[in-house]
Amino acid sequence: MLKSNRKSDLLLGYTSVMPIIIIIFVVIGIPFCNALYLSLTDKTVGADAHFIGLDNYREIFSDPVYWKVLKNTFVYFITDVFFKLVFGMIFALTLNQQFFGRSVIRVLFLVPWAISGMVAALTWKWMYNDTFGIINQVLLSSGLIDIPIAWLSGPNIALVSVIIVNIWRGIPFFLFSILGGLQTIDKQLYEAAKIDGAGTIRQFISVTIPSISSVIIITTMLSSIWTFNDFENIFLITGGGPLYNSAVISVYTYEVAFLQNNMGKSLSVAGSIIPILLVLMFFMTRKLGKEE
Repeated sequence: MLKSNRKSDLLLGYTSVMPIIIIIFVVIGIPFCNALYLSLTDKTVGADAHFIGLDNYREIFSDPVYWKVLKNTFVYFITDVFFKLVFGMIFALTLNQQFFGRSVIRVLFLVPWAISGMVAALTWKWMYNDTFGIINQVLLSSGLIDIPIAWLSGPNIALVSVIIVNIWRGIPFFLFSILGGLQTIDKQLYEAAKIDGAGTIRQFISVTIPSISSVIIITTMLSSIWTFNDFENIFLITGGGPLYNSAVISVYTYEVAFLQNNMGKSLSVAGSIIPILLVLMFFMTRKLGKEE
């Protein structure tokens, strides 16, 4: 009887999740498999696809532009996620304290996250303008610089400029996620730590971090996915220029597909980073499993 009930429960469970599995396969699985196939063809917009094997992958792996863009992608991804986590943690710890005007400041921190990505990108593009942008005007008037800085056209600073924008937009996500985790920590843990002689830093390391580690991991994982796939921010501000110095994989994929009219090659560019993303997600989910 017990064995029969267990089989019924398993059947009910499989039946319940089957619609979701089917939807995921139709919406994600089929397009993904089709994209992998097209990456092995010479597909162009408006023309039939012909199978060419791994030629597209050989071409991109021998192209110095691809490796330059891949390096930019990792610099953009690692720098953004690191600073968003650090600043998000600092601001969350600050806003978790009691002080006058805390509610107003919390609302103000929501602004970068709440406004449209296009509006934010175009606003920052205007602020970065080397002729009439407000950033150069402030620096010039304060005497910090003698000539305007080419924020968006300088080969060594264009990537830094878009990184700053992404950090500014992403801090609220980390801030409020971590802040929510901080407010669930039992105050008695801090009291016990104080009795044991733990100072502020020791309490942060031994109580705060372990208590919100799962929140940090999930938030970092989601932000990593979004940052790695970020397109709008860079495309609207610099377009990947100058000379691909601020281009990342998503922007380069768009250029190859629609400006160079080589859909097959563009899909091979996108497909080339799938193993990297899988490894990244594997380690993060494994770490999350250990924490739980």
